Amino acid sequence: SSGINAEWPLRPGENPRFALVSLAGWALYAFGLIFETVADYQKTMFRSKEENKEKFITTGLWSISRHPNYFGEILLWYGLFIAAVPYFTSPFNYLSILCPTLTALLIIKISGVPMLEKSGLKKWGDDPKYIEYLNTTSSIIPCLGGDNKHKTA
Repeated sequence: SSGINAEWPLRPGENPRFALVSLAGWALYAFGLIFETVADYQKTMFRSKEENKEKFITTGLWSISRHPNYFGEILLWYGLFIAAVPYFTSPFNYLSILCPTLTALLIIKISGVPMLEKSGLKKWGDDPKYIEYLNTTSSIIPCLGGDNKHKTA
């Protein structure tokens, strides 16, 4: 027996490190799912108020990341990868890291963030408060600060 078993919980004699790695992955998954869900909920509640129809959100998780829902999405996919690692039976299984990595690249560089940021600049680019938000709030990873590349009109 390889000591690796996909049954849960681990049976006596199996390596507890595998359980810890898997648990860490599931914890990251849960954190990411909750983070994404809370961010989506906050934005839905913000948008549901008539006075916010043409405004951008800067409260809750949106005060520490311009795209906290995407941050949560990326975390949950990496969490699934980490949770699966202890049960890999071939070196080729590690290629599954491509799934969360390509998802993150798609969100950060191609479809998600770039499209929303372009749309936001078109809609609120003349608003000094929006430019300040871009310059002081991290695009994805909470609390890292903004990109300081946007100038007021």
